[in-house]
Amino acid sequence: MATYYIDTNDFTTATSIWTNSNLTVKAADGFYQQDGFYREMSGGELLSSTICPACAIPCGGTINATDLSEGVYYLNVNLGSPTGAVTIRFNPFSFPDGILAVYNSTVYNGVSSPNYGWLQGTAGLATYIGSETAPCSPTIVTNSPYTLDEFQYDGTSFAALGTDTTVTILSGQTELTPSNPGNTVMVIPKSAASPSILNLSFIGPCSGTVFNISVACPAALPSFDSSTMSATSTLACADAIDQTYYVAYVNGSGGTLGLYDLVFSDPNGEFKLAEGFYKTNDAGANEWYQVDANGVVIAFGSCAIPCGGEITGSGSQGVYYLETNVGTDVGAIVVRFDPISIPDGILATYNSVNYNGVSSPLYGWLQGVIGDPTYIGAIDGDCGIVAGSPYTLNEFEYNGSTFVSLGTTTSVLVSAGQMELTALPPGNTVMVIPKIAASPSLLNLEFIGVCGDTGFTIDITCPVALPSFASSTGNGDSASACAATPTETYYVAYVTGSGGVLGIYDLVFSDPNGQFKLGSGYYKTTAAGANDWYQVDFNGVIIAFGTCP
Repeated sequence: MATYYIDTNDFTTATSIWTNSNLTVKAADGFYQQDGFYREMSGGELLSSTICPACAIPCGGTINATDLSEGVYYLNVNLGSPTGAVTIRFNPFSFPDGILAVYNSTVYNGVSSPNYGWLQGTAGLATYIGSETAPCSPTIVTNSPYTLDEFQYDGTSFAALGTDTTVTILSGQTELTPSNPGNTVMVIPKSAASPSILNLSFIGPCSGTVFNISVACPAALPSFDSSTMSATSTLACADAIDQTYYVAYVNGSGGTLGLYDLVFSDPNGEFKLAEGFYKTNDAGANEWYQVDANGVVIAFGSCAIPCGGEITGSGSQGVYYLETNVGTDVGAIVVRFDPISIPDGILATYNSVNYNGVSSPLYGWLQGVIGDPTYIGAIDGDCGIVAGSPYTLNEFEYNGSTFVSLGTTTSVLVSAGQMELTALPPGNTVMVIPKIAASPSLLNLEFIGVCGDTGFTIDITCPVALPSFASSTGNGDSASACAATPTETYYVAYVTGSGGVLGIYDLVFSDPNGQFKLGSGYYKTTAAGANDWYQVDFNGVIIAFGTCP
C-alpha cells in the first residue's frame, strides 16, 4: 500500500496529493479513494469528491434511528441503474430534524406531510421538520451556530466519523408543525441509469433525536385518470377525463387519491402538475381535486350540484349530463321533468339502479324499455326520430350555471320501445326515487335530445318524507272500497293534487320514502275532495276517482 500526503486533515477538502511529506512532489494524475470517498486528480489538482458506490447501502430498506446524540447523520444510498421515481419516506416523530437530499448535483429539501401538506424551507438548505411541542423545540436559536459531531451510516448503524461541523439554522429553514408531521414523503426523479448514488443528510440539533427513513428503489409511479388543469372546480367538472397522470401516495392508496398526495405528469416524478383544479374518477366519492404550486393535492370536492333547484336546459342535439348531490338525509327524491314539446329522453341512476318512468299530469304513466332512457314529448314535436338508427350526439355537463360542452360525442340508438310520445306536450312529469340510507349521495341524470333546438326544465327536490293521507287497503272494485274503513296511512307524490287533496295521476306509496308503490286496486279515502274512492294502476298511479252511494 502506497503512502500519500495531503494538505488538509480531510481528504474531501484537500487540494492535491503528494508523494512526500514536504509536499513538493505531486502524485500522478488518476483516481484516489479514502474513507469511502473517491476523487480524480487531473493536472495535479483534485476534483470534486464522490461517495464510493460500494460504500453506499442498497435502496429498498428502512432505517430506524433511535436515541441519537446531537449531530449530522449522513446516509448514502445506491439506487442502481433503473430509472423511475425515488420515493423517500422520512418520519422525525416529534424531534426537530433537518433533512437534505442531493442527487445528480441537485438539492431536494421539500416533503409532503400526511398531516400538514407541503413543508419546505430555504432552497438549497436542510428543512427542519418536527413538532413545535417537542421539549427541545423552544431551545433552538435560529441564526446561531451549532457545532455538531458527524456520523456515517455503515450498513448497520450511524458510526462516528470523529469529526464535527458547524451548522447554522436559519429562520427560513424551520417548518415545525403543531404536532408530529408524520411519515413525510419526498420524490426524486431518476431519469437516467447514472449517477446511482443518492446522498442524504439528517441534522439533529437535539439530544435523543429519533427518526425513520426509507428509500424506495426507482420505479414508475402509479397512474390515474384525470382532466387537464382548469382555473376553477366548476370548469374542471365540465372537462373531459382524457389524461394519464401519476401519484406518490401520502394519504391515498390503491388507486384512490388522498389529501396531500404528490401528483405528476410523468411516471418518474420529474414534472409536478400545475396549480389548479382537475377532474378525476380516482378520488373515491370526490370528482375534482385541487393542486397547489408544489404539486400537492390540497382539496377535493364533488361536481354534483346541490338538490333543491330548477334548471333549464336548451341547445342543439346532444346528451346532457347532470350530477346532483342529494346529501345524507333519507326520504323520497322527487324529480320534475318538463320536456316542453320536443321529445327528450330521460334516465336517472341512483345507487346503481336506473329509473326511467314518469307520471304526466295529462297522460299518466309513461315508461319505455326498462333500464334505458324513456323519450317523452309531443308527437308533432318529433323531428323524425328513426327507431333503431344510431345518432352521434355531442356531450354536455351541467357546471352549476349552464350545460357546458365536453368536446366529446357519443352514439345513441333509440329503440321503438323507448318512445312514449303523446298527442300534446306531457307537461311537468314526476319521477320518484327512494333514498333509504345516508349514502350514496350522488344522483346522476341524463337527458337525450335527438332533435335540434331541444329544451327542458328539471327540478330535483332534496330527500324528504312524502305527504301522508288516510286510506283503506286495496280492494277489487269500488263497491268493496266504499264498504271499507280508511285505517291506513299512505303517502303521495303530487302530480295534479296538492295540499292534502289527491289528484289524478298522483303517485301513491305505502312508505314515506316512495320505495313501495300501492298495489293496483280500489281504495277509500278522505283525502280526495268530493270523491270517496280512488283507483290505482300497477304503476302506483291514481287513474280514477268516484263517490260512494
